[in-house]
Amino acid sequence: MVLRYTVFLLLFAMSGMLRAEHLPGGTITTRCVGGNFHEITLKLFRECSGSPMIPQDLSFSNDCGVNFQQTAMQPVSVEEVSPLCPEELPNSRCNGGTLLGFELYTYRTTIFLSPCSLWRISWRICCRNQSLNVSGTPGLYLETTLYNLDSRCNDAPEFVDDTVPMVCVGQPVSYDGSATESDGNTLRYRLIDARFGAPTPTPVQYNPPFSGAVPFTGMAIDSLTGRIAFLPTVIGNIVAVIEVREFDSMGNWQSTVMKDFLFIVNACANDVPSVDGGPFMEATGVATITGDHTLRVCDEGPFCAQMTFVESDPEQTLSIASNIAEVLPGTTLETTGTDPVTVQLCGNSEGVSNGSYQFSVSASDGACPVQGVQHYLYTIVIGAFPDAGLDTTILYCASDADLTLIDQLGGTPSDGGTWTGPDGEAFGSTFDPSMDVPGAYTYMLSGEAGCTGTATLTMDLLPPSDPLCMSVDVNDLEDRSYRITMDLSVRGRTNIIAERSGTVDLIVLGSDGRMVRTERLMMAAHTALPIDMPELASGVYVFQLVDQVGSLRASERIVVP
Repeated sequence: MVLRYTVFLLLFAMSGMLRAEHLPGGTITTRCVGGNFHEITLKLFRECSGSPMIPQDLSFSNDCGVNFQQTAMQPVSVEEVSPLCPEELPNSRCNGGTLLGFELYTYRTTIFLSPCSLWRISWRICCRNQSLNVSGTPGLYLETTLYNLDSRCNDAPEFVDDTVPMVCVGQPVSYDGSATESDGNTLRYRLIDARFGAPTPTPVQYNPPFSGAVPFTGMAIDSLTGRIAFLPTVIGNIVAVIEVREFDSMGNWQSTVMKDFLFIVNACANDVPSVDGGPFMEATGVATITGDHTLRVCDEGPFCAQMTFVESDPEQTLSIASNIAEVLPGTTLETTGTDPVTVQLCGNSEGVSNGSYQFSVSASDGACPVQGVQHYLYTIVIGAFPDAGLDTTILYCASDADLTLIDQLGGTPSDGGTWTGPDGEAFGSTFDPSMDVPGAYTYMLSGEAGCTGTATLTMDLLPPSDPLCMSVDVNDLEDRSYRITMDLSVRGRTNIIAERSGTVDLIVLGSDGRMVRTERLMMAAHTALPIDMPELASGVYVFQLVDQVGSLRASERIVVP
């Protein structure tokens, strides 16, 4: 089946001057190379029936009073980016044919930017393509701004998609307006007014009811991912401008970049891939699916997940492309089938820094002459389980003193979590043996990337007749200067910690009340003294500490597995 587009473009040129009717958009990005030198990249799209490109100028200014221009820049590369199937590329206007074609011109220069809180780099030209949403044909203005105080070296975001999107009237659009960023900073997206240089940058006038924030009815951008979604209902050109703001980990602004571009809406003879395709399915390894397009990885190790893409036209076959290899090196996509296409994503989080990694997948239906393409955005959130400690069982008597729950967990749990009781309701941090019910008490600790660690403390109430409950008089233990805890990493090891230095006698009793060990200990303040008894059989033991005048200072039940 042939996919045909009806293209509405204004095709004329002015003698001796490049105008923007044949420049569907562009963007400016920066990359710090050190010593306050920055590599500046200007990207411009050209419709190939227009005037030849001429050398380009960039304007530089800052809030510290510096102004200058970089003139007569020559392109460092020219790449055809026509949205045609491979068989029809030779027939584009870029190659002397009749089909609509586009080229991407890239200009690059390295400039010294003195320290200042705000630098502005801009480019402008006359005049825009005619469009559905902008009144007349005002000029085209591009700009990027960056923070360069204290010689801060930062790379600005760079947009992922380097094409002119051609979309189908009456069919939902999912477009990748996202950008990548190499410094681990946070990006926020929004749609803004298109501008022209007059020569001061001035917002264009929109045809009602359109605006920069809503360039076409229903068009919206996800502020976190950059995904643009809308339903085009009229054939023609739609001007849209994406702004990306970059913030460091402290919330400080670093840079702002923009992309001014066209959606070219045409009549299509077939259906493009479904906008709802590609949800994550069947995650394995250390990954968990937390949304249709979101994976959470909370441990180091391999992981995989599947996505499926569907084309409603049985005569079309789908092909898949992605930037996942650039976002998470070593992560792969393997495809099976052509319609539907099953994609297996696999990676390994070992050694990968915690954070959110966004990538895009495009599904193309291979139609000719112009391919139908849909974009899908995904996020892999990598974090680590916080240390909530180890599951532990405590045998207690109703006459025991109050217990701080976190101190009873095994391992080295971190503070800051919350407890729930056996009934699933919130519970405080202290257990009262005489009042609180036995059962499972769960400690939950939230960490980075939404990863949550849990540990369970099982409280088992002993009957009053149990020898363990008869061996301790709470009134004898008002001085809590000793702590006795089991070391789960070494079988038979118990650690004793004293608040102050001194001598104390250790008595170990079996569950039948029989003494199995006695020893005089020399304690150093706040230093754990390990007591190793690997010969102990599995069971419950009572560890008691008695001072030199015979007073019981501590008593603890220890369960040897």
